[in-house]
Amino acid sequence: MELLLAMHHRGGTASFAQIAAASPRPAALLRAMAADGFVVSPHAGSLDSESLDRTCFCLTGKGVAIVGRLLRLRRWLASRPALDPRLTGG
Repeated sequence: MELLLAMHHRGGTASFAQIAAASPRPAALLRAMAADGFVVSPHAGSLDSESLDRTCFCLTGKGVAIVGRLLRLRRWLASRPALDPRLTGG
């Protein structure tokens, strides 16, 4: 989720190096996000290449839509009054 939000705040794009700085397993994360249709890259080739630092990834329409939903959910949660810990067993 944080990576999608970070890409959103960068205009929908991020380089592999930026993603790697935020994720311990960037290639696995990008594979999963691409498989789900959230990101694409004009880079033709494998994510296992050693020269990916400058490769850019972009949010797809689906990625932009999910980020919008996540942002609305965050705002909604932030607007809710805090629950009384006695009611939640805390």
